[in-house]
Amino acid sequence: MDEFTALCNQYTPMIHSIIRQLSIYKNKEDYFQIGLIALWEAEEKFSAEKGSFLSFAYSMVKGRILNELKKEARFDSRFTPASADLLNEISEVFHDHLLEEEILLTYCESLTAKQASWVLLSFKDNLTIQEIAKITGSSACAVKSWRKSALNKIKAELSN
Repeated sequence: MDEFTALCNQYTPMIHSIIRQLSIYKNKEDYFQIGLIALWEAEEKFSAEKGSFLSFAYSMVKGRILNELKKEARFDSRFTPASADLLNEISEVFHDHLLEEEILLTYCESLTAKQASWVLLSFKDNLTIQEIAKITGSSACAVKSWRKSALNKIKAELSN
């Protein structure tokens, strides 16, 4: 460990130089840490027959930092912060879901609590019979019974 500490002290200026050369101004500490990890891996992988350690360490550190920059650029291009317009659209959709629940509840006025829960979980949350059974702690047969009786009551109401 003392050897790596000495190596860190010796190559810290090189890592800072690479960070300045690549014009990194945000998250410098993170990139410095990536540089230190790359330096440690360079020490582990170095073979004296292939050349000098300085050039090997430089290419490892710079390569790792460049890879991280590319990864962050890719992330930033794919995931952008939500704009105000998008947030407004999402709130409208959420409001529509609240209206949807209110409409479903109007059909549930004559239903029992279990039948009403089947209607809401089925139509609002798009859950299957098995998922509803798991959530309510009932059997799938019981949920099917709720479904059958709820549909019969709703049909009778709509036909009147």
